[in-house]
Amino acid sequence: MNKKLLILQASPRKGGNVYRLAQELADSYTEKGFETEMIDVTSLHFHDCVACMKCRSSGKCIFNDDADDTGRKIEEADIIAVASPVWWGNMPGHLKSLFDRNVFRFMREGTHGIPKPILKGKKGILITACTTPFPFDRICGQTTGLKRAVNEIFKSSGIKLVKVISKSGTKSNIEK
Repeated sequence: MNKKLLILQASPRKGGNVYRLAQELADSYTEKGFETEMIDVTSLHFHDCVACMKCRSSGKCIFNDDADDTGRKIEEADIIAVASPVWWGNMPGHLKSLFDRNVFRFMREGTHGIPKPILKGKKGILITACTTPFPFDRICGQTTGLKRAVNEIFKSSGIKLVKVISKSGTKSNIEK
């Protein structure tokens, strides 16, 4: 059985830097024999989390929509790649909402609210790009902010971040 790579592609720019880097990753893993799927997070239709907390006890969300379907694919994947532009030093809101909706698939809470990871053994990859040139992208917390946020989600869930692909200074590459 082939291993599965799931790419959560969160850039609204089809053909932009993040999208192209995600496609290159998909192609390279397909050549290695992986079953690969790239989900365009910007085209998903789902409700934002309403903080009802029912998923914590039931193990499922009260909504059944694209976020729920994507969550099941996250559970099935061996490698989860997050391909995201940097917006204000973090991930775009639609990607954050997707993670919020699927928190019950990433972790449980212990008796004192301590996260208990439930996706141990999975690997994670982060692909990102931002217009701020190197080294200012790191000094100003642009790419480091996104990396910190994704790594926190991965760490809380037991996913080991194994690779970061980062492209800074992309302003000259933006299509007008």
